[in-house]
Amino acid sequence: MRFKKWAAVGAAVAILAAGLGSTTTNASSDSATLRLWLNASDTPDSVREYLIAEFNELHPDAELVIEEQQWTGLVERLTTALSSSDSPDVVEMGNTQAQAFEAAGALLDLTEYTEQFGGDDLLQSLLEAGTYDGRLFGVPYYAGARIVIYRPDLFEAAGVAVPTTIEEMIAASATLIEANADVPNFSGFYLPGRNWHAALSFIWDAGGDIAVQEDGEWVGTLSSPESVAGLATFLEVVEVGNRAPVDTDDANDYLAFCAGEVAMMPAPGWKPGQVLDAEGGGCPDMEANMAFFAMPGSEAGTTAPVLLGGSNVAVSANSQNPELAVDLITIMASEEYQAQMAAANLIPARISQLEAVTGSPAAVAQAEAAANSRFVPTSEFWAGVEAANILPDMLVAIAQGGDIQAEAERADAAIEELLNG
Repeated sequence: MRFKKWAAVGAAVAILAAGLGSTTTNASSDSATLRLWLNASDTPDSVREYLIAEFNELHPDAELVIEEQQWTGLVERLTTALSSSDSPDVVEMGNTQAQAFEAAGALLDLTEYTEQFGGDDLLQSLLEAGTYDGRLFGVPYYAGARIVIYRPDLFEAAGVAVPTTIEEMIAASATLIEANADVPNFSGFYLPGRNWHAALSFIWDAGGDIAVQEDGEWVGTLSSPESVAGLATFLEVVEVGNRAPVDTDDANDYLAFCAGEVAMMPAPGWKPGQVLDAEGGGCPDMEANMAFFAMPGSEAGTTAPVLLGGSNVAVSANSQNPELAVDLITIMASEEYQAQMAAANLIPARISQLEAVTGSPAAVAQAEAAANSRFVPTSEFWAGVEAANILPDMLVAIAQGGDIQAEAERADAAIEELLNG
């Protein structure tokens, strides 16, 4: 899920926490009606039909009702619904939304079923999003990974191959800039300074991180030697292959791509659709000159860790049918169901099913990238870090000549203050 509306999350979850009753212990009835909230049309009709059929086979006397919700306003609707005695039983939520509801006590603890849901076969970053205080509340559902969009025609003209390491990617960006010197503002690798989602890949690849927990407290680690090395790589990419303004983000990168000013750019899985959307200012005629690869790592044959978006499914703490709800999620997390998701060109939540994604080239690249994915610190206070723009401000300061160690230490202090309440 795209990061937005976090101001609403904090206020909404505070209200939710105040209104929650105790977790239901009612025994489920096979004759019950089970309500499932799925968001937008992300889960295709064919997969929904499969889910209903599988659930009906397992519980022929129960009824599964799927109620479609929209992403817009979802936090507010979840806040109201999950605190109600008429709560839906199972809900889908974006992975960046899950932590706040988990911390509020709005969801059922599903830890004892972890192996039943897939255990180590579940995508790690979505598993992290669904885990709070060491307990599992949100089960990975499907994902979208960041990839690199590139211009194969420009690569061919410049004699550049698809890079297999970060070092090769940086070198290729320099060659591409030289080969397109007559194009104003041309970037071999388009990376505006505020694009912290992409910068995380360099930090993680170097062994660094944003923050870790020590003795129950969050400790910022952007100033660690590993993170500083990753930030140095980020700076090298910005200085060598990038001509995007360092004080902007990636919101309008598709316009630069359509203007012929970009050879490579890191992007979320939905970005190709934005590039090709004529009504939104995109360029459908560029489709033939657009290809994809997973961000390479520092060693050949590896991919760099990427920030993974996606969804988790959870059981309401006020569900009147918790046993049926667990059975439903068991189906949704199963290899068979996740294979259906892969067949629909979605990134499945099971690692073993990633190779089954054989649809569009972008989806295939996402599946490869998703196998090595990470997540932000699993704290209900992470929203405050995003709202304060700590990471993008640090990156801009570094890109404008600030000392990496000093800027990282400043960011660590601000992150620790927010994450530790």
